[in-house]
Amino acid sequence: MNALDKSLLHPRYWLIWLAYALLRAILLLPYPWIQKLGLWLGYKLAPVIKGRRRVVEVNIGLCFPDIQGEEKTRLVDDIMANNILGFFETAYGWWGNDAVIKKHSKVEGLEHIHKAQQEGRGILLIGAHFTTLDLSGRVMTLREKADVTYRKQNNPLFNYLINHGRSRIFTHLIEKREMRKMIRGLRKGKMIWYATDQDFGRKNSVFAPFFDVPTATLTSISDLIRMTGAKPLFYSCNRVGKGKDTMYIGTVSDPFEDKFSDDNVANATLLNKALEDSLKQDPSQYMWVHRRFKTRPDPESPSFYAKK
Repeated sequence: MNALDKSLLHPRYWLIWLAYALLRAILLLPYPWIQKLGLWLGYKLAPVIKGRRRVVEVNIGLCFPDIQGEEKTRLVDDIMANNILGFFETAYGWWGNDAVIKKHSKVEGLEHIHKAQQEGRGILLIGAHFTTLDLSGRVMTLREKADVTYRKQNNPLFNYLINHGRSRIFTHLIEKREMRKMIRGLRKGKMIWYATDQDFGRKNSVFAPFFDVPTATLTSISDLIRMTGAKPLFYSCNRVGKGKDTMYIGTVSDPFEDKFSDDNVANATLLNKALEDSLKQDPSQYMWVHRRFKTRPDPESPSFYAKK
């Protein structure tokens, strides 16, 4: 990890540094207290963060149309609270104690990774933006080494802090545009964690169904598999229980069964179906705060997220 650029100490960044210091101080508390604080704050803020709440409501309406009324309100509240708690879980993933995290976590399906390793194949561990995102990476790398891809942040201090935290978890950080690095790593038999479940526009994307909604889906996974022969596996991680009884359950599965082909739409459909099946188990622990359906097949179609 690069040394701290002194320009990041400029007064315009002091509020961010103050928030960072407060977050590090909170992590000195016992984990059950951290979780309780995160959820309390999340439920308090759930009705207040109206812009993001609106995005969540639209996404849930599109993906789970049968959930209505009070049930939908409760689910949206849970999603907002879990996303706030996710900030604390992210920080805990970066700086928490190895022994404590390992005690309160497990990974099921590691045999899929071991089988691919025995075959001498690189592993493309396809993740997603669960609220446990960075902590789930720590849960995995306490058992198996992995590189990770990331998207560069516009704010240079945010970029430094996030990458500094992730460098404590993963062997190497690879910016998402650095395809050559990913190709080299996969050809050498490395495992790379790659989450592509966001809307990056039309470029390098195809439209495939996600909860029956045509959704812009990146083709980079397909490209990497074609060029390297890597084994694609799916990785999810959910929080189960509360307080001292909390467990983070990572699950490695092989829903793809090496069925990726030259058909990018078919491949994108496989990817979206794997995530869809995972989210049906507990939709409250996913980052529905992102505008996943921002890009429409017809550019003239009205946005799902337009204010009514």
